[in-house]
Amino acid sequence: MGRDATKPRSHEHEIIIDAPVEAVWKALTDAEELTRWFCERARVTPGEGGRMWAAWGENDLQSDGKIIEAWEPGKRLTLVLDPKTQNMGPAATAAHLITVPIVLEYTLETREGKTVLRLVHSGIPDAPEWDGYFEGTRVGWPMFFIGLRHYLQKHAGKPRDSIVMMQAISDSPADAWDKFRTATRIAPAGGGDALRAGERYKAKAGHGLGLEGRIDIYNPPKMLLLTADNLDDSLLAISFECEGGMNFTYIALSTYGFEQSKLQSFREQWLGWLNNLFPAPKVELKREE
Repeated sequence: MGRDATKPRSHEHEIIIDAPVEAVWKALTDAEELTRWFCERARVTPGEGGRMWAAWGENDLQSDGKIIEAWEPGKRLTLVLDPKTQNMGPAATAAHLITVPIVLEYTLETREGKTVLRLVHSGIPDAPEWDGYFEGTRVGWPMFFIGLRHYLQKHAGKPRDSIVMMQAISDSPADAWDKFRTATRIAPAGGGDALRAGERYKAKAGHGLGLEGRIDIYNPPKMLLLTADNLDDSLLAISFECEGGMNFTYIALSTYGFEQSKLQSFREQWLGWLNNLFPAPKVELKREE
């Protein structure tokens, strides 16, 4: 049977966070808190009918943001996205496929002193033009939710410094993963070859830097999420993707409380190592006859 873009698809996510529901609600709705687990910059006009903006790039805050459809503190937050007014890359060219709004609905509840956070991301067209958006958000939300839990349980109230490499690369996702694993010699801390989510690891990251911590997500070559306990309990996300015939990487190290006098030097060393490992494709300039 063929696909029917008029029947949107959805995905759901849930996480239990050992933090008060008020803290989780604030992390979802306060601009400064959003930058500590979700994005680089944010702006929020709170309340029903307000808007929420999140930015990773330079111009993201210039879009129309997401409309706040429901605002029930500590209980429910509903955001509506209109692709016709967004800069969403290739998906923007297929805005005519939208038959219902794309909606993010968060619900919160307290269970045994902890907060249960759920998200339903719905209204995504079942069409090839939207496969990248669907798969990217389906895989990406668990990473963001674990980042939220890590922030609230380990670093609540601390600002985040992110060191991000996001660019096209020459390697396929599979080759990039093999290169990363070989370069870092990542392995189970207890020995053996089988890496698994929930287990501890050890690795190298250039310039003699050793990494050790816990594996939170293990889904090679698509995604790897690690804690870096020896870097002030940082969080490291690694993703390799192929979309539209091009290969991309997203590697983000989120640090909290890192000594500011050493941060810039560390940033330069870290990004230098990554760029040597995953150089951007060379662009050939055509000569005019």
